[in-house]
Amino acid sequence: MKTNRRDFIKNMSALGIVGVTYPLLSACGSKNGTEYLNEKITKFELFRYDINIPRYFSWGTWHNRQHLFIKISAGDFYGWTETPASKNNPDYKPTEWVIYLKQFKGLTIGEAQKLLASEQVLGSKRSLKMLESLDMGLLDLSGRIQNKSAVELLGLTGRNAVPGLYCILDKDEKKVREEAEKSIEQNLGHHMKFKMYGDETVDMKLLNTIRDVLGDEAVVISDVNKGYKKWESLDELKSILNRFKENGLNAIEDPANLKTKQWIELQKMVGDLSLIPDAPMRPAWKGINTMKVGMGHIYNLHPSTMGSLTHTAKLAHRVKEIGAKVMIGDDSLVGPACSAWQQIAIGVGATWVEAIEKKEDSKIYLECLQSLATKKEANGYYSYNPAPGFGVEIDADRLKKVSELHIEV
Repeated sequence: MKTNRRDFIKNMSALGIVGVTYPLLSACGSKNGTEYLNEKITKFELFRYDINIPRYFSWGTWHNRQHLFIKISAGDFYGWTETPASKNNPDYKPTEWVIYLKQFKGLTIGEAQKLLASEQVLGSKRSLKMLESLDMGLLDLSGRIQNKSAVELLGLTGRNAVPGLYCILDKDEKKVREEAEKSIEQNLGHHMKFKMYGDETVDMKLLNTIRDVLGDEAVVISDVNKGYKKWESLDELKSILNRFKENGLNAIEDPANLKTKQWIELQKMVGDLSLIPDAPMRPAWKGINTMKVGMGHIYNLHPSTMGSLTHTAKLAHRVKEIGAKVMIGDDSLVGPACSAWQQIAIGVGATWVEAIEKKEDSKIYLECLQSLATKKEANGYYSYNPAPGFGVEIDADRLKKVSELHIEV
């Protein structure tokens, strides 16, 4: 694909936050924009990328998982996206994805945008992963055609590097210690997230292990996935959270199944321990209406659950308006979606980004990678050098050879 990087960088401009219409419509006033809308989608390619490294959660274990890297083509132009498609299913075949994508083949990009947007609404029954993944791929494709970055098309103005957040998904203390030590080796020991399991004794041991390795200066947060259930009053839950705070926890994500008023009251009760609403923000078009001032100090925009990158940008803007912070979470992403979400994190001025390439899980993908618009700096922060679309360049032929399955639609 031909791109003029010098002209591209010269023409970069900062746009205001767009409305909830598809972001590219704001860029379609020019002749190039009109021509872009008439480009037809000619092919989808699905690459099944497998990860066979166990990950442990409060609700169960991923022994293996199957991701799809999807390449969307419109003639000589293309866009990349990624979605975690299946878990614990080594024989997985993406039949439902093939059926879903078939309806978009042959449509103009303008028609595809309209069809996609028609399902990015309250009450939609479509899988959020499908909506979000196609949205990312179309945004990448359209940015390349228009020679504009996806960040610009989303109307995001942030350009400062953001810290990467190292995540530990294990309940074995020895392995947690080893992972914490790895984070230091990878210059990511400054921000750490670990999974809690809803058992205070177990969770406290994990927190103490991490603090023992990282020291007092690191930012340490936890994700409980609403795992604390055995409490009868907010006072009781507050006491649990305060004990974690006293032992060095800085923030906690979805500590329990809470209603909006409980979120607000609990945040007041735990003071400078930051609550992080995650589940209430899903999908983005619902989160915009659900979120209220005071539910937490930090709001998580979680990949694979937002459903729309346009609404994600609007939701981030709303969080900033109320004086709170944004974090970009992860869905154990390993490939092109990592860089895309890093760019969104930079664009919204996130306090950190969890969606980062993983040394072990991303190894084969990284061997197929030709270039990225994002870069992990020596200090473990992620910076951004604007490129058309999301700027991820992959050797598709090599990726095909290392994938468990390759399908053309």
